[in-house]
Amino acid sequence: MDWLNFFFLSRLISAAFRLSHLATLPVWAAFSIARPDPRQLGYEDLLAMRARYPVQMRQIPESRQQHQAKWAGRVAKIARLYGSKRLLEVGCGHGLAATILQQAGFDVTANDVVNILDPATHQAGVKFIEGDICRGLNYPDAAFDLVFSVNSFEHFNDPAAALDEMLRITRPGGLIYLTFDPLYYSPWGLHAVRRLGFPYPQILFPETTIQRFVDEKAAEIAETYDPTSDKTHISPPLNRWKVEQFRQIFWQRRGALKMIVYTERTALQGLGMVAAHAGLFKAHAPSFTSLIVSGINLLARKV
Repeated sequence: MDWLNFFFLSRLISAAFRLSHLATLPVWAAFSIARPDPRQLGYEDLLAMRARYPVQMRQIPESRQQHQAKWAGRVAKIARLYGSKRLLEVGCGHGLAATILQQAGFDVTANDVVNILDPATHQAGVKFIEGDICRGLNYPDAAFDLVFSVNSFEHFNDPAAALDEMLRITRPGGLIYLTFDPLYYSPWGLHAVRRLGFPYPQILFPETTIQRFVDEKAAEIAETYDPTSDKTHISPPLNRWKVEQFRQIFWQRRGALKMIVYTERTALQGLGMVAAHAGLFKAHAPSFTSLIVSGINLLARKV
């Protein structure tokens, strides 16, 4: 029954993706015929737009716990369905999902480039390895049954190298599960929704204009950051990959990865802005598709 639910859910997501593209056709047409205009908006425009769009408050610990519990539940279903025992989470952050999975009876290892684990993660018995997945981890080949990463792949500076390392440490027949959102060129791809509550600031404004906002409004926006964030920048480090690049690295490894589920999520907020500034978006976005594909969900078996 779990397998049927998983199968039909993936098909439903794929159908919704195709339908969402139909809704974008008028804006796609405006984007396609627009003449590229490299002129981006100014600082006063940014302040006016921020006043018009309310920002979200910083995520409270309870909501973060609920979010991680949701993903841990999905990973647990996949692991049980395929008989996976040894799990590795890449880009674990505070380790809340890893903690839940460890408490559910799995043998869990967590990884990130820095150790910001919640004390409960250590207490649960989760093993932790600090290191950059893009440069390789100190684990032997085929060490894990299931390697997964939640909302981290858009931050890795070399996603292709990260995927290759995941493949190396996954046993033959084991699983790789990736889900990540939002991609850089999508409406909320700057990862700054608690500071700028409108879509596409990374395209509408030059980086220097956004940095001026951070510098001048530092005291005002300080509380909108996660406690571990670098408050001197609008967002965490991002690789700025477009969706076509991610598609390419998955396609290039089709001999090593057998796709079980692959879906792309769309975000259609801000289409009015794309239509209103079609020339600007044409000049600063790699494609129309990159503007609306916000995330990727992939489950694959290592051949």
